[in-house]
Amino acid sequence: MSYGPTEFAQHKILGRFTENEELKRKLQEFREPEYPEDARALGIDVKRRQWQPRYVVAIDGSHHEVQYDQGFPGAELGFVSVATILIDVRLLQAESERPSIDPVKFNKVQSTHPFTAVLASTNMITKGAPDARSSFRHDWAELLEKTRPADDAESLLETYQVLLAHRQQDANQHCPLMDICNEDGNPAAEYASGWCACGKFPVYLSDALRIHEGFGDFASNGECFGEVMRVLEHLFLVGFVREMERLCRTSGNWSMFKDVAIIMDGSLAIFGHPAWLSQAIKAELRRINGIVLEKTGDQLLIFGIEKSGRFFDHWCRLDQKSSKDLKGEREHSSDHEQGEEEFRVQNPGRVAKQSALLVDDPYIKKYVVPSVTGKPHGKDTYYGRPFLYKTASAAMIVGISAILSDAQDDRSEANLSQFPRLPDMLDLLDMLVSMRYPNAVIPLIAAHAEAAIPLNMGEKVLEKLAREHIAGGAKTAS
Repeated sequence: MSYGPTEFAQHKILGRFTENEELKRKLQEFREPEYPEDARALGIDVKRRQWQPRYVVAIDGSHHEVQYDQGFPGAELGFVSVATILIDVRLLQAESERPSIDPVKFNKVQSTHPFTAVLASTNMITKGAPDARSSFRHDWAELLEKTRPADDAESLLETYQVLLAHRQQDANQHCPLMDICNEDGNPAAEYASGWCACGKFPVYLSDALRIHEGFGDFASNGECFGEVMRVLEHLFLVGFVREMERLCRTSGNWSMFKDVAIIMDGSLAIFGHPAWLSQAIKAELRRINGIVLEKTGDQLLIFGIEKSGRFFDHWCRLDQKSSKDLKGEREHSSDHEQGEEEFRVQNPGRVAKQSALLVDDPYIKKYVVPSVTGKPHGKDTYYGRPFLYKTASAAMIVGISAILSDAQDDRSEANLSQFPRLPDMLDLLDMLVSMRYPNAVIPLIAAHAEAAIPLNMGEKVLEKLAREHIAGGAKTAS
């Protein structure tokens, strides 16, 4: 129970922790991290070819759940936003080299293609639907059907259908109706007919993503909408690449793929219920890459950037600490009383600028995510693999390079040939890293600015939008 405005904790519990011998013994059982000491840990110098793209495409998304106080108890709506930003690199360089930036001209550097949507969430039921989960499933399927990454491009539903064809049959797929289906044994849905096995309720191809299985009526569905947002980001990426392929086939000119780089904010990975989609994306990108390589002699340039997480923490620590430093910290903490000055790292900035570290599965399992499993790290969820880079301006970057062939997917080793167009990625990072935001690149900053929903102001705006239009719709219907 929380304290009142005039009540304060007396911190007696802290003494119970510090004096508890069993607790101290338990803490001693945990392993300390290790730091690699071989030359590889400090990165390698990658030979460049001074490549520069004509355009950079950046993709970022955001989601926010808003309470609808005029609905059923605890009712919420889920708002989702995805932004695709096209950066003209030549204009960007020309404007960035000026002593002062002209806002009007700088605005021409990028063209923005924002996408926003709202879906039923907790205890929100659309007219004619039996429950909130069914409302969400209908809204989600309709969103995919109506959304396109470009005016003449295929819909996200069509892109999804292509990826669905790459998927192996899931024997554990639950009936999407779950608790409202009365059929014995709750049989799998008949997607070909578009109806539940009982014939009473509609089913959708998007049900195979299984996001609805995490949907609930008794708490906020933030995790569920996080999955929606991530699937949308990746469908936009694949849809954009497929549209590039269509345009090149139509024109007979494939140079577009030599001039464009695509950057995703976050991992080239999908977690949770729709995790199977990552392997389908890998298969489709591999197919397209084979064609592009044949036509242009170059591979696709697609990578993600992780701005936080285990790899980022490891890379930053590696730049500051060696095993010697770690040993010094331990000795200091055991030999000195609490409150004295902390042990200072002896070798800050150990990794040289413009150095890259390519990590294989044994390295990851020893130093980043300790594990003894025989399955490679990220095998089921990633369609890319990590590389660590310290830019010319000393920014620490964790990139995720798309896996475009079987050889690149062999994670037992890590060499330059397994990271397609790595020199070009590093040149691009040196050019685009922002000095305003540490360890961030300009296109992703722009994409995030377009896609992000401000938590406080945004919530009020979205709440007002929902109240006016839902109430207005009800008045009109009556």
